Amino acid sequence: MKQYFKFVLILSFICNGLVIAQTADQILKNFKNEYRKSKNFTADFVETTIHGTNKGTSNGRLTFSKPNLLRQDYLNQEDSSEIVQTIVLDGKYSWSYTPLLNQVNKMIWTDPDRKELLPGIGFSLENLEANYNYQLKDDKLAKEKGFYRMELTPKPHLLIQQGDQATIRETIELLIDSKNWLPVQFGYYSNSANSNNVSAIITLKNIKRDLPLSDDLFKFIIPKGAEVIDISPE
Repeated sequence: MKQYFKFVLILSFICNGLVIAQTADQILKNFKNEYRKSKNFTADFVETTIHGTNKGTSNGRLTFSKPNLLRQDYLNQEDSSEIVQTIVLDGKYSWSYTPLLNQVNKMIWTDPDRKELLPGIGFSLENLEANYNYQLKDDKLAKEKGFYRMELTPKPHLLIQQGDQATIRETIELLIDSKNWLPVQFGYYSNSANSNNVSAIITLKNIKRDLPLSDDLFKFIIPKGAEVIDISPE
């Protein structure tokens, strides 16, 4: 009898594991299908970054159009009518403009054909299953509100190596809304052997899909008198 119960217990664990894997696969499939249907989206965002012991929070408005066009306007937290920084990715260059300094940082976009969830985040839907391990996280609060939290970790061939040891461990988290299977939050976590840890979380609100967008949104015009610094890798 004890052997029977042991067998049932082991079988239960195996079956539970299969259910979790299938659920993760289905959620990822739904997410990818809905994402592929979208041509563009706009949203308000809150961005939280933690670098070591330093924490910063900013907010603004972003517009993304496939395959690799992005505009992010960061707003003054005390006066939302004032833009304190603008980032534009036009498919060829990344432009970052700070009005207070009247300074522009310019960087060449090394792979104009790269397709990403959001340009600059570094997470690509192309060959996702081949490049990432993924699983659902047990987040009861998120589930109660109709969200699924997905964790993705790069497979060994994507890790930065130093000798035989990976020096940086990266994790990506997606919070996916079950109403439309689109992400409402992106999390990036990087842990290194020298404790130089970095976290970045972007939360999206007021998401609107497939609006008629002007091409001018993704064209950056250098402001008069601005200093331009080219930070492209050599």
